This record gives sequence, structure tokens and C-alpha cells, in this order.
Amino acid sequence: QMLHRILCRILRCDSVMEEAGSSQQGLGPTPEARLASQCIARFLLSCWTALALPCQQLLLAAPVAKDATKGRPIFEYSDVALQVNVLALLRRAGRAACEAESVELATALQQLLVTCCQEGQLAVLGAMAQLAGHPQLAQSIVLPQLDLISNTSLMSVQKGRPAEELIPFLDLCSALAGSVGDSLFSSRQLAPLSQLCVAALGSTEHEVLKPALLFLQRLLTSRSAQLSSTDVAALAQQVVGRFHQWPRSMSGGIFKVFSAMAERHEPIYLSTVAAAGSAGSTAPCMASLSAADR
Repeated sequence: QMLHRILCRILRCDSVMEEAGSSQQGLGPTPEARLASQCIARFLLSCWTALALPCQQLLLAAPVAKDATKGRPIFEYSDVALQVNVLALLRRAGRAACEAESVELATALQQLLVTCCQEGQLAVLGAMAQLAGHPQLAQSIVLPQLDLISNTSLMSVQKGRPAEELIPFLDLCSALAGSVGDSLFSSRQLAPLSQLCVAALGSTEHEVLKPALLFLQRLLTSRSAQLSSTDVAALAQQVVGRFHQWPRSMSGGIFKVFSAMAERHEPIYLSTVAAAGSAGSTAPCMASLSAADR
């Protein structure tokens, strides 16, 4: 309970600092938010040694619920609240490291996150995704650990774990694609990352599909990615074969992926769609359509 009270106090104080007197609307953090990030970064560095170990132990003690990975702080004490608040603090630490440009905090946070990831706890990757949004930190702090992260995530999928557990990893992939896409798409990590994102397409959950489709859209439009015609055809077949099962909320993401394939890989895209619409096709999205509709 003592740790719970400490976490709640830190998160409350940070929220007050970040929002106090703020009326600015627009892109990027407000001056108040930047000041709050500088304060929280300095504070966390001063007590990181004492705080990191109990946070790590709590996250590894029990599975983390899906809603906890992005949940708002919970100020009523419970075991779930402890995990939710630890994850909220780690995500805030990641954002503070970016906004305050604190390499020291980013490095300390990375060490904790990698240790948890090695033990199979993927929920912490939501905090790593915060670091991945900063191009310099993504390049120096996140990319060197991507082999370990992707291998751990791949093992999770191979063990039959639910796709929802991949949400923090997919958020990380999406953030990296936006900040250091050229470096990412020309690296050796591209194959396992693409494999995991394609595996996520079998889900019908919005939270799983959104970052996966965003990653694939940026991959398909990247000029640095060395995609063979076989790679593009496999991606096209996965999307065409499954998009009819996805929720309506994904229509914008589906349109962007189809557009990326049509603009950058038109011959492969058209042949895939033509095969799906042919008379002998067993593609589920076409099975119930008349010949004219096909």
C-alpha cells in the first residue's frame, strides 16, 4: 500500500503540473507540459534506483490485463491498480524523457523495460513506444534492443498467446515506423516485425489492428524497404482475405493500406484482387457475391 500511495502522489502531482494554467490548443506539448516533463524526469532520476526494482517485481508477479496497458491511473487500492499505475508511470517516464530530452532517464527506463520484456512481460512496451516517438531516442535507445523485443514477441505468438498481448509491441512498431521508418525498413529486423504484424491481422480487435495496419501502410509506401514481389503478394493476400472480418472502425486504415498497395505495387495488387474475384475463388470476402458483383 505504501508503493501505491507513492505512485498515486507522483501521478497526481504530475497531472496538476502539466495542466495548471494551460489553455493552449494545438500540436505538440504545451510549455506547462514541457516544464512538468522536466520536473518529473529530474525527480524520477533522483529515486530511480529505489523505485525501479519494486515496479519490476510487480509487473512480473502476475499477468497484466489488456485494459491495463493504456489505462488511466486508479487511485483506489487493489492489486490491479498497482499494475495499472506502474505502467502509467513508466509511460509517463518515457514521455518525460522525450519532452525533456533526457538520455539518462531514457537509458534507465530502457534497462527496466528490456528486463521485463526478457521475462515475457510485453505490457511494458507501451512505455518503449513513447521513447520510439522521438527520432534520436528511437535510434540510440530503442533500435539496438529491437532484436530481443521482436524475438520475445514472436515466441509469445508461437506459444499461442492471445493477439491482444501484442498491442504494446504493435504500438512500438507503429511509433518506430513514424519516427525512424527508413532505418527500420532497411534493417534486418524488418522480417520478424512484418511477420508479427501480419499475424495480428487475424484479430478482429480495433486496438490490435490499428497499429498493425499503420505499420503495414508505412512499410508499403517506404522507398527504403526492400520488398520482393513475393513479400508484397503475401501481404496483399492477407489483407484481401481478412479485411471483411474487421470492424467498421477500421475502414479508414483499410482504405489507406489498399491505396498504398494500389499506388506503389499496382500490378501485384490488381492481380491479387482479380484472383480473389475470379469465378473459382474461395476468398471469404467474395464467396457470397454474385458473378456481376465480383
